[in-house]
Amino acid sequence: MIVRVGLEDIDFLFLQKEPTGVNVLSYGSEDISHFTVRQTLEKIFEQLPKTRGVQELVATFPESQFNAQMLELTLPPILPHHLVDNAEAFSVEKDVLARASRVFQKSLFRESGILPGEFSLRKVKILNRKIDGYAVSKLQGFQRGEIVFSLLGMFLLEPPFLPVEQFAKSHGIYDIRVVHITEAIESFAKTHNQEGVYLFMEEAKTQIVVHTKGHIAFVGAIPMGQSAFTEFFSEMLGMRTTTAEAFQEQYVQGKLSQAVREKLQTYLLPEMEKFGTLVREKLLDAKMALPDAIWVFGKTRAVHDIQNILGDEELQELPFVQKPETRFLLPKDIFGVKDFLCLDDPVYTALFLLAATTNPQ
Repeated sequence: MIVRVGLEDIDFLFLQKEPTGVNVLSYGSEDISHFTVRQTLEKIFEQLPKTRGVQELVATFPESQFNAQMLELTLPPILPHHLVDNAEAFSVEKDVLARASRVFQKSLFRESGILPGEFSLRKVKILNRKIDGYAVSKLQGFQRGEIVFSLLGMFLLEPPFLPVEQFAKSHGIYDIRVVHITEAIESFAKTHNQEGVYLFMEEAKTQIVVHTKGHIAFVGAIPMGQSAFTEFFSEMLGMRTTTAEAFQEQYVQGKLSQAVREKLQTYLLPEMEKFGTLVREKLLDAKMALPDAIWVFGKTRAVHDIQNILGDEELQELPFVQKPETRFLLPKDIFGVKDFLCLDDPVYTALFLLAATTNPQ
């Protein structure tokens, strides 16, 4: 059972591994505006065939509830120079992880004001190691010099997680994994050798992950997601939010006339330019050469024409290795399944990325 517990709804996917491949048993999205998260999960669970059980639950949450940050820590060289053995490598990395945990927790409290008791540091992992400026996959066997660690820390607010945990335990599901989308992207990018700039659009924000040279090199987020485009549709066209969402769906599915589509694209252009500006400003913070691929997925109804996300002006200001190609990252790019009608729908890509961390293929 794979779920993304969002701010407005819960996206879900039930998968069954079989000798011939992976089957999708049920999938969809359930609104949580009128029900609690626990009640909505129960409603989703009812859609699973009664003859099937759930062995594992994989969950993720939006950026405002599940935050990822990066950190660099530098250790000065120790004299006399010597080769690092296994024991020293283990001790150094253990100390670095403990030190990073303290720094991450202080940073989150300082930046957000969230009390330490309200969040948990779910994981701290080493992304990259350098000795005297040279990347190494491990410390042991190399001469001790200045060591620079790049680390990723992931924090989860406890209140959103509790109903998920309670639901799982009530159904005898004790294998519960909380996976940040950054981890899932890292797993996919390494497995498929897909360097790129990944844009994951949520309701209120869009997460940005840069994967290059075999590891995550940058994480960030911009304060604009699907809701901003829905509100724009609603205000511009004088529609209620639910009507605006339905209208967006028709736009994405190509059910509107060419004249209406062209007019909508004109209306949307200022919002797309605003979105592109925010992406550009955030990527400039990365201060690195960017890989020449941009992958977009998530709640992407309004950005059907993704070529407008970054215009020529924005691209010229960003240090891409060469002019990037912008594409949707689709479920079928992650792995194949039988009898699934939404392999070309980027809304389900995040769930497939999470599922791939369990090695479904």
